[in-house]
Amino acid sequence: MITSEDYLLDRVRRLVAIESTAENPAGLHAAYEFMREMVQTSGKAITIEEFEREGEPSFLAYHGANRPDKFDLILNAHVDVVPGKPEQFKPYIKDGRLYGRGVYDMKAAAVVLAKVFCEYADKVPYALGFQLVTSEESGGVHGTGYQVEQGVRADLVICGECGQAEGAHEIANKAKGIAVVEVVFRGEITHSAYPWRGSNAAVRAAHFITELQRVYPTPAEPTTGTTLTVTGLQSGGVTHNQVPDTASVKIDCRYAPNDQRFANPRAIAELFRSIDPEAEIGRYLSVGLPAHANAGHPLLHALKTAAETVEGHQFSLVQRNGASDGRYYTSVGGQAIEFGIAGSNQHADDENIALEAFENYLWTMRSFLHETLATNSHQAHKTALSV
Repeated sequence: MITSEDYLLDRVRRLVAIESTAENPAGLHAAYEFMREMVQTSGKAITIEEFEREGEPSFLAYHGANRPDKFDLILNAHVDVVPGKPEQFKPYIKDGRLYGRGVYDMKAAAVVLAKVFCEYADKVPYALGFQLVTSEESGGVHGTGYQVEQGVRADLVICGECGQAEGAHEIANKAKGIAVVEVVFRGEITHSAYPWRGSNAAVRAAHFITELQRVYPTPAEPTTGTTLTVTGLQSGGVTHNQVPDTASVKIDCRYAPNDQRFANPRAIAELFRSIDPEAEIGRYLSVGLPAHANAGHPLLHALKTAAETVEGHQFSLVQRNGASDGRYYTSVGGQAIEFGIAGSNQHADDENIALEAFENYLWTMRSFLHETLATNSHQAHKTALSV
């Protein structure tokens, strides 16, 4: 006898087999269509509102003909993944675990969220949406960010992101802000046999990295504080015997809430100029406010209760180091949390989830949405806000 879990697991394996990376647009569209078809054929009166920018599609699904001015709850998922080896797109089960690129980050959760949305979209007494995007790994600007630009709003967003390690029993109601910045250095070209005649921009960039590491050393253990990580170094030199006149450094900044050094672009520029007065901000590759949700939010409480009931463990509210697409809702007054399937090694060769965690997640989300039918948690939240 085939159970609903078996059916969903088969869908996860089929989705993981799609090479849906930014470098493979056909794969992105295939994964998108896979998820759209899953929602479209649910047999419910669900509207699928489609969006696309720069060739990256996304959709927003909801019950009924008209999009609510503001959703009470959106379930957010992405099906784009980071590049992997060919064998990583051949998912397999071993020792009670499912392996494959994107299974943890976050295709398995995407399938579960789509499933429970379809089951409860016409039952819950509040505005429930399901948001599927294909650009989270590249910053989310053309997916969740674009939908928010087009007026999509939500009181609370649950991002089915990875991050919950097995045995941790966590829901992230806080996440660091993000600022991915390209810092540029200028020099003067000359023949490399006569370096005293010019000014080497690459050397200046290297010196900047050294000083940056002194000010923001790489942490030896997890931290809730701000981290700055150098992710790229590029020189403008085109030949071995020429001193380069330009160089750039890419820096991934994950900043703690209320860190005023990242309050705005001017503050960020001043931070880098304090290390090198002539450092220039070339461009901002990604910027986002810290995401958060009020610990007292009734829907968050209902989710925590459901998770604890299903798994038989106390769940903690924690802060994540990484950023999710939930930050786009924070920027317009919404709240966001991260809660996905427990697993390990996202972006690594042996990315995986435990089959037990997959089943627990499915039943937690079902229990959570069922509980909101009985308690009308969305109305309790609105009442609390008006007091």
